[in-house]
This record gives sequence, structure tokens and C-alpha cells, in this order.
Amino acid sequence: MKDKDNVGILDTAVRSILSCILLALAVEGLYSNTTSLILAALGVVLWISSSTGVCLLYKMLGVDTYHKA
Repeated sequence: MKDKDNVGILDTAVRSILSCILLALAVEGLYSNTTSLILAALGVVLWISSSTGVCLLYKMLGVDTYHKA
């Protein structure tokens, strides 16, 4: 069963860019291990939500930025 998309195109672009930045910062080794793990986890969550088009936080809050053309 596929969830209804609730992430719009602009939202997807922002999430993709942020996930790349967070993942890059996580693997650079500039921060402690704990901070790098948190950055990596946030980056992965943003990447998954941008690639699937479904955000669980949006679903819980009732937010929908996806507009059908």
C-alpha cells in the first residue's frame, strides 16, 4: 500500500539539498562522533522523505504541500 504523497516539488528540492549538505558534513569528520551520527540520521530521513514524497511529520500534523497539476 502506497501512502498518499504529501511533499511538494519545492519542498522536495529543499529536502534534497539539505540532506546532501547534512550527509556531507557528517562524513567530513569536522564534528564529534555523536554530532556526525545525528547529522547523518537527519540527512537520511530528509533523503528518504524527498525520494518517496511522503513525510511522516507532515502526515501527523495534517500538512500537505503536494499539489496535483
